[in-house]
Amino acid sequence: MIGICKMNALLNLVLLKTFIAVAETGNFTIAAQHLNSTQSTVSQQIQRLEALVGQPLFIRSHRLLTLTETGEILLSYAKKIITLNDMFFMKATGNAVIQTLRLGFPEDFASGQVTPTLAAFMQEQPNIRLEVTSGLSRQLHQRYQNGELDLIIVKQRKGEFNSHYCWPEPLCWLTSLDNHHLNTHSLPLIVFPENGLYRNDMFRLLDIEQRPWHITYTCTSLAGIQSAITDGLGISLLPLRAKLPQHRILTAQEGFPDAEEMEIAMHVHGNSEVVLTLAERLARQFEQL
Repeated sequence: MIGICKMNALLNLVLLKTFIAVAETGNFTIAAQHLNSTQSTVSQQIQRLEALVGQPLFIRSHRLLTLTETGEILLSYAKKIITLNDMFFMKATGNAVIQTLRLGFPEDFASGQVTPTLAAFMQEQPNIRLEVTSGLSRQLHQRYQNGELDLIIVKQRKGEFNSHYCWPEPLCWLTSLDNHHLNTHSLPLIVFPENGLYRNDMFRLLDIEQRPWHITYTCTSLAGIQSAITDGLGISLLPLRAKLPQHRILTAQEGFPDAEEMEIAMHVHGNSEVVLTLAERLARQFEQL
């Protein structure tokens, strides 16, 4: 039986906002960064709230904070209280409450795949601001784990990380329609920088086939790699959806073994209705790709 000791206590909105940040990140340090505060201040505020409630709100383990049963109940009410507070002042003052969503996408998604959905979402949600970061999938996932991004869509190995949504991403070897490199002693490769996906798979698969190779072109941009393939600078391993009409798929019969299928994954922080709505919109778009 859960009981609140101080029946006449009033919940402090500042403490509730701190509590929500800690609950959603599971970490005092990351929550402090979100709140532009210090870890010690956040810790003290949680202690004050627990004293006010009269029960522990978190189970403190070595690596991660998890909510107690009382904490789970308070989280639900805290979000409603903060929402009602914001709605009141928006009505009373006529000023919109601005919420910022921090998103991360690989360059090829950020430059066209998701922008129509983001534009439509912003038109429907005038009080939402989007901060979009593009980069390599592994870098984006690390920033997401650090609590720096609210929603990311990344490429990852199948089942590598649990995600809210995922879609298959088959790979293929691509060359120019006018390729002249297949009979050369060493295959010229077009690759992403180190830590980019597909790069090490490309090296490993060719080594298994005992086919000599060398890097001729390195680029952070999918569009740049596609262009280099088209212009005959070499061959590359890319998602099937990246094939252009100027490209040809290389087959196992030509000495290019099938690569393990990757996946496109969406990761979402927190239970904000706005974030979840955007995630659903983006998921519907990716299901149509």
